[in-house]
Amino acid sequence: MAYSDELISHANFLVDLNAPDDPKQVDLRRAVSAAYYSLFHLLTSEAARNWRHDRHQSRFARIFDHRPMKVCSSNIASKQPPSDATKLVVFAKLKVVAESFVNLQQARHDADYDNSRVWSRTQAYEEIVKAEVAIAAWAAIREEEMAQDYLYDLLDPRRR
Repeated sequence: MAYSDELISHANFLVDLNAPDDPKQVDLRRAVSAAYYSLFHLLTSEAARNWRHDRHQSRFARIFDHRPMKVCSSNIASKQPPSDATKLVVFAKLKVVAESFVNLQQARHDADYDNSRVWSRTQAYEEIVKAEVAIAAWAAIREEEMAQDYLYDLLDPRRR
């Protein structure tokens, strides 16, 4: 099982703890964080998979930084669809990934740093579903040129 899948499973496990009536904030917050990190680690491991030397792939994945990844994803999320109709499906799925990344990163930030926010089990589940939908969208487009360009741009969105 891939690490991103393990994180999704763990997020679901945390949300289901103390069911049905007494979810703990610490569990809900960690679940939201795990949902974000499932998408983060999926994308960084996918980019590292392109690195030619297997022994360096895990080190390569550690080069990625959250802020440039958010900038890149925000850029994709705000882009207009391509005029080429053959690219619309890939673009739509990539936009789901990018928007989810931005939204999940903000949710993780809120969960980790905003102690005034009280999370409900439903809200935590919504973030997990957001990650699951993005992961499924990525699986459908991962080999497409547009998706591979996105992985490269996650390193430094100024390169485009």
